[in-house]
Amino acid sequence: MSLFPSEDVLTQVPITQPLEDSSTLLPGITLREGFRLRAGQYAFLQKLADALRNGNMSHLGVFVPGYGKTITALASFVMAKHLNIVEKLVVFVPRGNLRDQYADARELATVFRHLGAPALTFCVADSERTFLKNLHTDIIITTYQYASGKGGNEALKRFCTGAACMFVFDEVHHLSEDGSWAGSITQFPFVCSVALSGTPMRSDNKSLFGVPTETRMAADGKQIQFYTPLHETLLRDAHAEGRILKRVAVHIIDYTVKLKNTDTGEIVELSLDKLSKEAASSTEVDAFLARKKLRFHEVYLDALLRPAFERFTEKRRELASAGKNGRQHQMLVIAMSNKHAEAMLEYVKAHFPDVRSGRIGQDVAEDERERLLQDYREGRLDVMVQVDMIGEGTDIKPISVIVKADLVRALSKTMQQIFRGMRYYDGFSEEANVCDIYASNDAALVQILEWISEEEQLGVTLRKPRNGGESRSHTSAPQQAELWQLTSVENQSIETHGLTLFDGYLRPTPVLKRSSKKQAVQGALLFRGGSMQANSNTVTEASNQADTALHLNIAERERSLRQECSALAARLARLLESTTAADSRTMISSIHSAAIRRFAKTQEQMSIPELLKKQEWLEQCIAARRII
Repeated sequence: MSLFPSEDVLTQVPITQPLEDSSTLLPGITLREGFRLRAGQYAFLQKLADALRNGNMSHLGVFVPGYGKTITALASFVMAKHLNIVEKLVVFVPRGNLRDQYADARELATVFRHLGAPALTFCVADSERTFLKNLHTDIIITTYQYASGKGGNEALKRFCTGAACMFVFDEVHHLSEDGSWAGSITQFPFVCSVALSGTPMRSDNKSLFGVPTETRMAADGKQIQFYTPLHETLLRDAHAEGRILKRVAVHIIDYTVKLKNTDTGEIVELSLDKLSKEAASSTEVDAFLARKKLRFHEVYLDALLRPAFERFTEKRRELASAGKNGRQHQMLVIAMSNKHAEAMLEYVKAHFPDVRSGRIGQDVAEDERERLLQDYREGRLDVMVQVDMIGEGTDIKPISVIVKADLVRALSKTMQQIFRGMRYYDGFSEEANVCDIYASNDAALVQILEWISEEEQLGVTLRKPRNGGESRSHTSAPQQAELWQLTSVENQSIETHGLTLFDGYLRPTPVLKRSSKKQAVQGALLFRGGSMQANSNTVTEASNQADTALHLNIAERERSLRQECSALAARLARLLESTTAADSRTMISSIHSAAIRRFAKTQEQMSIPELLKKQEWLEQCIAARRII
């Protein structure tokens, strides 16, 4: 199957269907055939129509993946054309997004028909042979890469100078303001633009092209630039609407490692979580563990992959027992390198030979890579191990188990990875629409996953009942799904954590600890040498059972208090958000900055008495409805 429609395709969209809905009150749009816009789409388009009428021509829409950015983009053009602001449209997308979002001519024609648009012509153009003979087309869908090439750049200049154009920058987080793609696009004349993204931020903190921003003052007095969306549909909004995103279950795996001091012979034991806290930075830990090949170790692979496959098997069995004959659950494994992916696939084939598995990476020939990816898309492969090859633009909705074993911690990139398994799949029941995520214990990653879980909880509570009081959620399963599982390789212990609603905000539930009677250190990894050293006073001898129990109790108490403080900070941020113009992330940052100034320590560095003081302070701030 070709990546694009026929090179000669120009699709004409006639208006032949009877008018069914004219209630949207959006200029140029009359919904047909029972089609309805989602709440966030309608809110954005309504604001966009008002802005265009007032002469504001550059806008950003933030929508979680799976919410319908393509429909929003095309509807935006229909309105702008109806208002006589533009005549033609150019949609820029990353090359990898064409297949699932814009390359199907029939689907695009259906969208225009549902919107009640006038007759329009459009084509997908990623080569001169396609583009140059379609210069009179109303809509051109092209790629950032093509626009930056010599031939594409010249062709687009000719197209844009011939008529007033609207630009849509899809997945705009790819488009840094000082990048080569932006440099090419600035050469094209256009009247107005709409930038769209689910994560309009970059890990390198560079500004985005075509995105309105404003400067705000942070708590430390520094000026910070924020994007200003015309409308933003958050995770909680998507969960509140229902049937857009899967629910999430997060499983965090921890490890106990042994370190041996080559000078003194002293052996200390540290959890991976503790090791990260002892190091100066997460990159130092990554470099050390890479040298010692921890992530290739059999214990590491077994502790991370086995529970994921056990859950995967369970989910597939439940679906089969429910009599579902369609697509089954699929798993995505994200590795940190091609060699790491190879090692993980070897483990999968050795321990789970009945599962149809494969691997793609830059070291796999392109034709073989395309064949494997197509097999995965169509359900002929159950598990795919890959290195950054299946990202945004790849829409495989039956993915519902993700193993994240790479080193990516940036929020925007992590979100894009996780969203590969979070899109709601109508082929599954409501109960089966759960994405299980497995990852090793990394503080930065845990915070992101915790935030995703909290957004889900908030969204579920905001769901509005339908007519007759029927809930928009069709699930009969309890809302408080298992969110946190902590497994130690050495002790085979599991800690389960959850978030529950309490007085309108989230509080941690009590920790449930299940430990095996066997306390031997047979699963520990022994590292000899290495530049990193640990203070033996911070660890407990595995042979001393009483001290070990004491250490675990203290650790659990510290963890519980940290969670309580985080929940209180989130509640305080929401209170402050309602009385200021700042968003919740800004308020949380201000709260943490104020706490550091007050206690001269980060939350992770605090002892139990210090955490109790911080807890009391946060409660006082909530009572006063301000930071005191």
